[in-house]
Amino acid sequence: MQEIRIAFQPKQLIFMKSIEDFPVTLYGGARGGGKSYSLRNIMLLRRFQYAGSHGVIFRKSFPELESNHIRPLFKERPYLKQYWNETKRLLSLPNGSTLQFLYCESEKDLENHQGQEYHDLGIDEAGAWSEQMFRTLHGSNRSSDPRIKPRCFMTANPGGIGHAWLKRIFVERKFKPNERAADYNFIQALVYDNAALMAADPDYISRLQAETNPALRRAYLEGDWDIMAGAYFDEIRRDVHFIPYFAPPKHWRKFGAYDFGFTHPATFGWFAVDEDGNVYLYREFVKAKLRVDQYAKELKKFPDTTDLYPIVGGRDCWTTKGVIREDNPPTIADEFKSHGIILKPAVVDRIQGANQVRKYLAWQDKPNLKPKFFIMDNCPITFECLSRMIVDPDRPEDVLKVDSLNGETDSGDDPYDMVRYGLMSRPLLTEALPDKHPYGSEPWAKQQVTQMEQAAEEHFKAQEDMIAGEDWDKWV
Repeated sequence: MQEIRIAFQPKQLIFMKSIEDFPVTLYGGARGGGKSYSLRNIMLLRRFQYAGSHGVIFRKSFPELESNHIRPLFKERPYLKQYWNETKRLLSLPNGSTLQFLYCESEKDLENHQGQEYHDLGIDEAGAWSEQMFRTLHGSNRSSDPRIKPRCFMTANPGGIGHAWLKRIFVERKFKPNERAADYNFIQALVYDNAALMAADPDYISRLQAETNPALRRAYLEGDWDIMAGAYFDEIRRDVHFIPYFAPPKHWRKFGAYDFGFTHPATFGWFAVDEDGNVYLYREFVKAKLRVDQYAKELKKFPDTTDLYPIVGGRDCWTTKGVIREDNPPTIADEFKSHGIILKPAVVDRIQGANQVRKYLAWQDKPNLKPKFFIMDNCPITFECLSRMIVDPDRPEDVLKVDSLNGETDSGDDPYDMVRYGLMSRPLLTEALPDKHPYGSEPWAKQQVTQMEQAAEEHFKAQEDMIAGEDWDKWV
């Protein structure tokens, strides 16, 4: 076999050294940093360095795999074609090493890879992968050969479904109890690192600079991980929407929203509305693995919970997942009611709900530059959840559905569902009270509250009538 020469640039050599030193390395950041080239050629080089080793490169889809790796490999090194099995997409080298090219479009596809032994696991564009998909596949990154240390190395740009977990681990260095900081290393990729691209296409940077969205422009040029490319709620900002906690005035109208969960976190939010119709999330409770009765007892520890009106919940609060039983077991709503918490059916249409949340968050195109929805800083789980929601590529009008990982509160979309239920309840405006009258001290105040509650009750009665006549299997 003829000699193979591979040219690496300085940052790519740092990437290669990190792979030797750390079990998991991410080479990520700006576009045009030569990340795919690095991953493919380092993977190939390691097959020659470690005889009898097995490496695999994953992309999300086969067209991406073919255009970014398979065709470039044989264009760069046509003499490798003699070792290629097209059916298996497998390169079998004379020293007993193999390099395979695989794709995985969904979590179901992972079943084909469980139990495998991949000495080197390469994931190109890891931002397209959920943390659950990565963790499952990473379980196959192992070695029964004491000569070979298993290594996982990945590339990524900011954005995508994997943005939040990649940023948490590699950029923010925030680790969970089962993660060891010493296992993970991050190499920041910049377009300016790729001298070969700059020489071949000097106008490339100009095209990136032409991006009109300043956040995306920073991501493309600088690999800025503080933006969320593809974010659904692109106007959400920590310095605009995430405000210091304050106790809502007693006369403000308050309501609640609940998203059921057990293996994934159940989420409850306490909301208040001011005289201008601005809505404030002033408390959150996000917890998995609690029975409904346990969860209700936790909510009752806050005295103002029973003052909320309405409290809206998702449709699974009134159904047993389509199972009809003769003994007519109590629903989740029934269990809450037994603890003095009355749930009303939420409007659960996903597209309408996403549009409503976006409308309340909007501020950049308003004359006074103020949104209508604020999250107090004692509700960080909800704020982070809304910040990481991205567009569903199959339904661009909707937010991508993301399940929680092992019931953890920093993954999944459960707080977002709670917020959209709450904002779709059409919060009633709080009417200003005369300064000389404290809340509830005069008959007019009680009459005002009664009229507001009657209006809300008419709205939720219409929702209940709608539910009674619907096909439960079609509920979203």
